[in-house]
Amino acid sequence: MNFHTIISHPARATHAQDAQRPRARRGFRCALKTGFPILMFAMMFAMTFAMVAGALSGAELPLRGEVLGIVRRSASAEVARHTDSATSGNAIGNAWTDAAFFTGAVKLVDEVDAPDILEFCLKTAGQLNYAHRGGWAPIHLINADDMAIGDLYQAVYLRTGWVGALLPLKQRLDYTLPYLKREPEPSRLVWWWCDALFMAPPVWARMTAITGDRGYIDAMDVQWWRVHKRLYDRQERLFARDARFIERRSENGRKIFWSRGQGWVLAGLCRVLELMPADYPSRSRYITLFREMAGRIASLQHPDGLWRASLLDPETFPEPETSGTALFTYALAFGVNHGLLERDIYLPHVLKGWAGLNRFVLPDGILGQVQTTGDQPVPTKRESTALYATGAFILAGLEVARLAESAGKPASLPLPARKAPQLKYEAANWGPRKLPAMPTPEQLKEYERNEAERRAVADQSFDPMTDDPGFVPLYPLSCSKVSPKYLSPF
Repeated sequence: MNFHTIISHPARATHAQDAQRPRARRGFRCALKTGFPILMFAMMFAMTFAMVAGALSGAELPLRGEVLGIVRRSASAEVARHTDSATSGNAIGNAWTDAAFFTGAVKLVDEVDAPDILEFCLKTAGQLNYAHRGGWAPIHLINADDMAIGDLYQAVYLRTGWVGALLPLKQRLDYTLPYLKREPEPSRLVWWWCDALFMAPPVWARMTAITGDRGYIDAMDVQWWRVHKRLYDRQERLFARDARFIERRSENGRKIFWSRGQGWVLAGLCRVLELMPADYPSRSRYITLFREMAGRIASLQHPDGLWRASLLDPETFPEPETSGTALFTYALAFGVNHGLLERDIYLPHVLKGWAGLNRFVLPDGILGQVQTTGDQPVPTKRESTALYATGAFILAGLEVARLAESAGKPASLPLPARKAPQLKYEAANWGPRKLPAMPTPEQLKEYERNEAERRAVADQSFDPMTDDPGFVPLYPLSCSKVSPKYLSPF
């Protein structure tokens, strides 16, 4: 009986040992002479195997419930301080700074019961009227930052089936599409800064997943690799923030690679890969780029688990920076969970990053030590917070929470396609009046008048979905009218 038998067939090994005990005793001295080194090697191998398996099994990983509790608290704190925006001054809008928060928030509500966060996402999208910034001139209409909020609108559509949530986004993407793949290639890029690779490409990839129109992801793919050609430093395996930084050097004479800028790219790769079809022609190029950057980023992590604002010149700004760290932790954990990165190599970096981030969570639950908006490394302060950093922190936590689950078998990519639920709607786009417990005759009369008007809308309005025999939806859609109960979106 050999070591392979013990490891591969433990039950068979037990029976064999019972049958061979007398012979084993008689041959003990012989075994000492001929088999002892082999036996010792086998025992050492078995112990090593057990220790490695135990380390990677998830036994010492952060508990899923605790991690989700941390990021849920952070998201709820942001919701609370932005809900009463009229008096707090923390009005939330459709800028990229807000959109990056919703990128994490809409994923969080799929994992935990968080009615306050879900309601905030739905209400904000409705109050924004599913609109985008940048209506002043054509150059603004194609701005990647102003497409980032489309991730929220797509999430609303996939959760509710509300068709109007996607119309402004589709119009914006359709207008931009020819410029992304324009031939001959223009001298200037549409997505000319590396942050854009987080803000826009996932929205384009998901639009293909929703509509079945491959034109969106194809246009994204063309522009992505044009950006890569212009801004990617193959020697450093990092992106220049934009063309200004290709030759620019720090005061210490080093190349300037901005932490959060690299984080946007690496996290953008994750978000594209979870949507891109498995057989997409250039998918392998995205995976190769992801692995190249991940290896470089991991090598630049500091012993405290965090990264500095200037990756190659940490002495210039020696304090930790958490928005870049959160994006890196998310991306590396994503790579581990989905089998893109070697678990035994990258898991320690993920755990150090997560532990480091938690040391900078402020008493209210929001992540501090965040670099303010900008385009290059600058000093950071512990009390500095930002919605986009909270969004990145949520993304990181969601992947860290999955580490134990992925220990046995990495999750597959792309993620399963998600379809919108059946749309339920009324003809009238306003609801019934609320009556008090003891209504007055005047209140009852107004209630009945309002209900009669709502019925008139249903009886007399032309409904494209039911009255047009040739009705064709802009994207896959299933709808049904409901009556008489009004379904409030909030």
